[in-house]
Amino acid sequence: MRPERLTPHARDLTTRSLDWMDQQWDPEAGLLRAPEEPGGGGGAPVGHMVRETSWYALGLLVRNLPALPGADPADDGAEADLDRARRALGRVLDHQLDAPGERFHGTWLRGPHEQRPTTESVEWRDYDPNWREFIGTTLVIVATEFPEALDGELGRRVDAALRLAVEGTLARGVDPSYTNIALMTAFLLQDAAVRLGEPAWDAPALRLAEQVLARFRVDGTFDEYNSPTYYGIDLYALALWRRYAHQPLLRSGGAEMEAGLWQDTARHYHAGLRNVAGPYDRSYGMDLRHYASGIGLWIWAAVGRDLAPFPETRRPFRHAWDLALGPVVAVLGAVVPTDALAHLTGFRGERQVDQVIVRDPRRVATSWVGERLLVGAEDVGGERGNLADQFHPATVHWAIAADDRDAGRAADVGWIRLVSDLTLDARADGPTLTLTCARHHGGDLAFAFQVRAPGLDPAGFTADRWALPGLEVTVRTEADLVAVEPDPRDDTWWVRYVARAVPADRPVGFALDLRLTD
Repeated sequence: MRPERLTPHARDLTTRSLDWMDQQWDPEAGLLRAPEEPGGGGGAPVGHMVRETSWYALGLLVRNLPALPGADPADDGAEADLDRARRALGRVLDHQLDAPGERFHGTWLRGPHEQRPTTESVEWRDYDPNWREFIGTTLVIVATEFPEALDGELGRRVDAALRLAVEGTLARGVDPSYTNIALMTAFLLQDAAVRLGEPAWDAPALRLAEQVLARFRVDGTFDEYNSPTYYGIDLYALALWRRYAHQPLLRSGGAEMEAGLWQDTARHYHAGLRNVAGPYDRSYGMDLRHYASGIGLWIWAAVGRDLAPFPETRRPFRHAWDLALGPVVAVLGAVVPTDALAHLTGFRGERQVDQVIVRDPRRVATSWVGERLLVGAEDVGGERGNLADQFHPATVHWAIAADDRDAGRAADVGWIRLVSDLTLDARADGPTLTLTCARHHGGDLAFAFQVRAPGLDPAGFTADRWALPGLEVTVRTEADLVAVEPDPRDDTWWVRYVARAVPADRPVGFALDLRLTD
């Protein structure tokens, strides 16, 4: 696939992401260096990145520039893209784990700094089982689009790596509710069934695909609901189904779910604020304009950089390593239904969005998309389950003034999110956000709200009223305001409440009435 076969937006995404990755390339290691995370933060990669190097290799094959004329062959910066891509793929393959019978068989080290896992190793901390699916599916794209790049020994190594990855993922048995990984797994299994001559792998692929599709069709949602990062991976996997799958079920089902996912995203999206209304089952940030997200890359491919919810790539930004997915998104191509596409380019009217996520245990998301205000909430039925620190059950975004260059775009965006280890049920009804904690062990219950609003004056906080730039919040609660304090890592503030001596399971709540003041 040559760059001229890409859409103009996809070509721009490829160029800018490759420009960034070129700067991260370490010729001695043959891998991408991990970027520094502004403000620090747990979970950021360190050292070198194996998965992201596989995405870089794909992008190099798309660009396919020759070596600089007259350059010294020993000068790494002058090498042809094809040569660098092949070298990068070889280094990626060097980091796969071949350990039959072990839980980590067939996955990859996240970087050369990691020790080889042992039977005592802890999943996620010491290794990531999902690298099987991420890197395995990327190898499939390379082998499908650029078979000439995999001649000889490299091609044989790729086939062997795919076999190990499939062996490991079959032993793992991914649950269909683990949406983004289940979607990639189903594709990888059915592709390898044909590519590697293993027809028996088709049956588990189809079974998993049918299970994911059946769950989606109940209410038109995925279990990992409204996740800016993982919706991007869902769209990646569904594009694989739509574009490359051998099985008709995956081709038709992938197109069906892909269209539904875009429509759900569009209902929550505000093109002027360039953000998606919450709640977020899994999110790495609150403002898509300031961190790299999967959904931001797909919107970039669909409507272009100027309209995309994505940070400026020529200066440091959070979660930057996800920009490496850019060439993959570009190659697969964004296919957005016409009605959804309209919401990606401009605000299309105020709306209340009520959505059942799953029915057992019942989870319901509610969102308000106003002209300059977004409110999101999730009712988990008193059962938080495995929704961990990436869960954002109650969120608010609002526009702070208008952009002088574009009256439809906010010059800046303020936001609020609830942070609590307690199980809370939340609901958004227009510009009102209600929170209820009805299942707890009693005693003193702590609630924290993280607030970001440029120009915020901490003196504007009282127990029942927050005066913020562009927004007034009236707070109704029995809890006491105990602290308003800055976060030393960034420009946010923490607003802390405590409800004291509460009997076990007696409901405690908040109601936040939101009024724009600009």
